[in-house]
Amino acid sequence: MWPDFSAWLDTAWGAGQEFSVAGGFSPWGVGNLTPRGTNPPYTLDDLAVMYPKFFGPAVQLLNCTTVAGSKTVAVPDTTGLAYGQFVQAAGVLPTGSVITGIGSGSVTVNQAALTSVTTTLLVYEAPPTPAAVIQVYINLATASLKQNLYQDSWQLAMGLFVAHYLTLWAEADAPTLQTTVENLLHGEAPVAMVGDLTGTRFTITASPPGGQLSLYRNGQYQIAGSTADYTLTGTSLTLSTALGADQLYATWFLASTSTVTVQPTAGQVAAQGVATGILTSKSVGDVSGSYTVLDDLKGFGAFQLTRYGQQLITIAKVIGSGPMVLW
Repeated sequence: MWPDFSAWLDTAWGAGQEFSVAGGFSPWGVGNLTPRGTNPPYTLDDLAVMYPKFFGPAVQLLNCTTVAGSKTVAVPDTTGLAYGQFVQAAGVLPTGSVITGIGSGSVTVNQAALTSVTTTLLVYEAPPTPAAVIQVYINLATASLKQNLYQDSWQLAMGLFVAHYLTLWAEADAPTLQTTVENLLHGEAPVAMVGDLTGTRFTITASPPGGQLSLYRNGQYQIAGSTADYTLTGTSLTLSTALGADQLYATWFLASTSTVTVQPTAGQVAAQGVATGILTSKSVGDVSGSYTVLDDLKGFGAFQLTRYGQQLITIAKVIGSGPMVLW
């Protein structure tokens, strides 16, 4: 007589029985029994700990005030804040909080505050991957990976799953950025050094790049050097003769960097969507290469295309081929 296999599954993987052909990400690769059950929460904060590069640096917003049970956070300044930005305040806001509205001196977040307090808000203003995109893939991972199957590996599997899809998103859909560097001419009048009675010592607000500046005395260009018109050390300027009633003016160039989002051309849009395999061979002469699917990873689709996906496949295969009954 056969044992009650469904009862065993109830104990191992949760109540209920579900018979199906394994999906595209089944760790078994063949038709089998699919585990059921619910997952513990997995939020933006969990992924940020594991892969902070997808979020970028956080900006500290000081002196923010929360009220327990309220989604409104009073902030001293809303400059740089925008809808959809990921925010953190440990023990004050629930994990996975994002800005859903901007008001006058306040922001609205998607979850009510846990306590009433004045706190520092960490705001991820310019992440390389939008928080909304990250959340979409977290939702997909939660629906695809069951904790009662992966057990202690579930957190790792979730991170790898989301990182895999974010890598594909960045390759195909991340905005194209263009950085421009230009030289701006800065000018100022040097200020007499405090306590100097000689009329020869002055200071400027910052050390010029390379220690080079152009100095003018009553409109006449001055020559730098120990035996010439002046010397410059850091921000300290020393004249060879007292200034008297003359006027000084110093100029130097500063590099200004600006980054803007560039609209891709039709060709670039098409190139971003072209699928490739894994580069398995190449040659230098006349430059050639070939892409193929690694034999051991066949059947796992796009999960082969990133390091994160390959690790996830490995974990799934290590977990096992599913339940077996020896009779």
